[in-house]
Amino acid sequence: MDIPIELTSVEAFGEYLLDDERTEFTFEEAEELAEALGLSVAGSIIAALKGYGFTMAERVPEKRVRGFHANNHDRWQACPMHGGSGWEQISGFGGQNG
Repeated sequence: MDIPIELTSVEAFGEYLLDDERTEFTFEEAEELAEALGLSVAGSIIAALKGYGFTMAERVPEKRVRGFHANNHDRWQACPMHGGSGWEQISGFGGQNG
């Protein structure tokens, strides 16, 4: 698999941004660079790019609208981070034989 030249180092990516007349990078670009270099995104890539004077674009979460016909009883649709009631973990504590 050939890696694009701009993903071979942090400096190369910085030059790529400057050639494109950009002073801002996205989190997705930093994530792609970190994967190509085998480094952490926050600790290495973002810090290094900010050290070169670049700024990271604001990450805006995708907005989802719940309409009038949305299912009020669907926990996952109402709150995708909800982990459930926990009964799966505690159901076996009482009443087991053996």
